[in-house]
Amino acid sequence: MGSQPYYTLLASLPPLPRFDQADRLPITRERLRQRFSMLALDDAELLERAAAFLAWQQQTATRTDQEMITNFKKMEEHMVQPILQSIFNFPIDQRTIMAALRRRFRGLPAPASGEPWGVGRYVNHIERNWDDPHFKLSAVYPWIPQARIHLEAGETLALERLLTNTLWDHIDRSVPSYEFGFSAVLTYIIKWDILHQWLSYDIENAKARFEELVTEVTHDQPRLFD
Repeated sequence: MGSQPYYTLLASLPPLPRFDQADRLPITRERLRQRFSMLALDDAELLERAAAFLAWQQQTATRTDQEMITNFKKMEEHMVQPILQSIFNFPIDQRTIMAALRRRFRGLPAPASGEPWGVGRYVNHIERNWDDPHFKLSAVYPWIPQARIHLEAGETLALERLLTNTLWDHIDRSVPSYEFGFSAVLTYIIKWDILHQWLSYDIENAKARFEELVTEVTHDQPRLFD
C-alpha cells in the first residue's frame, strides 16, 4: 500500500456533517468514485476491498456466516498498518458483541467451541465470559451496558443511534486531522457510508428488522453480522 499524501483528493471532498445533523449527502457516490481516480493503484484496490467488505450492513440477507468470516479474513490480511487495524477492529468488534447480546437475549447458551458465530479479537473472550452481563468488556467498550438496555427494551432507534454514534466517534479519533494519507481517504468513505445509511433509515422498517434480527439467532445457523 502506498504512503503518499492525497492533498488534492482530500481537498476536493466536501466536509461531511455528523450523521444525525444532515438532511442530505454533500457528495454523490458517483462523484466520490470520480475523485478516487486520483488514488494510486494499490490504494484504489484496497479501498475497493474495504468498501465492499463494509457493505455487509446492507447485504447480510444475501451472505452466509461462512462467507462473512472468509471475507473478514481476506480483509484482515490487508489491514497491516496499525492505524488501519484500529479503524476496522471497532466495527468488527461492535458487530460481534451485538451478535452475542442478541443471542443471549433469546436465552440461548454460549456458542459451542468452533461454532462460526463471530469474528475478531474477542470471540473467545466472550465465550469464556458469557454469563457476565457485558462479557467483561465494558471497560474496553463503555457503550455495551447501554446497548444491552436498548436491546432488551426493544428501543430500536435508540440502539441504532448509540451504535452509530460510537462508531462515528471512533473513526474521528482514529485518524488525526493533519493526516492526508490513505487512512484519511478510508475514513472519509466509511463516514460517507454511515451518513448514507442513516439518511436512508426508516423507523418502521427498523422495527421489523429488529424483530427479524432477534428471531434469527434462534435458528440452527444464526446469522453472524445481522
